[in-house]
Amino acid sequence: MRLHTFVIYFAAAFFIFYGLAFSFFPSDMGLLVTGVAPQNISAMVDFRATYGGMTIAIGTAFIYLHVIKQSHASLAIISCVLILMAVTRAVGLVLDGQGNSIMYVYLVLEVLGSGVAIAAMQGARRDN
Repeated sequence: MRLHTFVIYFAAAFFIFYGLAFSFFPSDMGLLVTGVAPQNISAMVDFRATYGGMTIAIGTAFIYLHVIKQSHASLAIISCVLILMAVTRAVGLVLDGQGNSIMYVYLVLEVLGSGVAIAAMQGARRDN
């Protein structure tokens, strides 16, 4: 399996799994990630829709683009999503103060993941 294919499927699986976890266990995932569970029904519904549904859709889009021979586009979107998550997370940490340890782990993974996706674009260019 080529690097770019692995990166696309790994990112897609992670996003889909993460989205499913928030869809089915929003309180547990909220506690794990932020230390706070959604406090009312509307918050619970929004966690399921935003962290669940939207994240599943993004992972599915990564795979779809790869299947229709748009691997370079899939990797570009993966890197864009991860870079913007890292930037906005860093802004939050600067403006709002020190977060829990998961916020820093996510920040590192977002930076590393975007770098890997950018590096994998070279292989995708040759194959498409």
